[in-house]
Amino acid sequence: MAFASPKPVILSLVLGLSLAATAASAQDQSQPSLSIDLNALEQVEQACRLVFVASNKTGASIEQMSLETVLFDAEGTVDRFALFDFKDLPVGKTRVRQFDLPETRCGAIGRILINGAASCKGPSFKGIECIEHLELKSSSRTEIVG
Repeated sequence: MAFASPKPVILSLVLGLSLAATAASAQDQSQPSLSIDLNALEQVEQACRLVFVASNKTGASIEQMSLETVLFDAEGTVDRFALFDFKDLPVGKTRVRQFDLPETRCGAIGRILINGAASCKGPSFKGIECIEHLELKSSSRTEIVG
């Protein structure tokens, strides 16, 4: 009884997986997204400065966006609610926005929750649709979730 060499089978399997991964990657890149990265927390005297990097890949400009946020302390207890106004986010552009939280130690912030969009306005946005495209990540030690 003769057996076929496993090399063609393995090569076919690798090629098939490679094509599937390429197709999945192309599909992910074509999905509209609004990326918000909690990039840094900086202590500025008695305030904690939150630095966000926002990239608008939704396919439409956002003229004004405000996000409702909830700040949790290191023990997981709600510390406060805050409204962050990201202003305009042009399509295909990256913007850096920073917000100072007075009388706050950065080390006391354990987690940030994006609770919703207070507003999202632009030619293709009339209310709170921005939240549907939101992709959150944190480049800092503090977690951001939505």
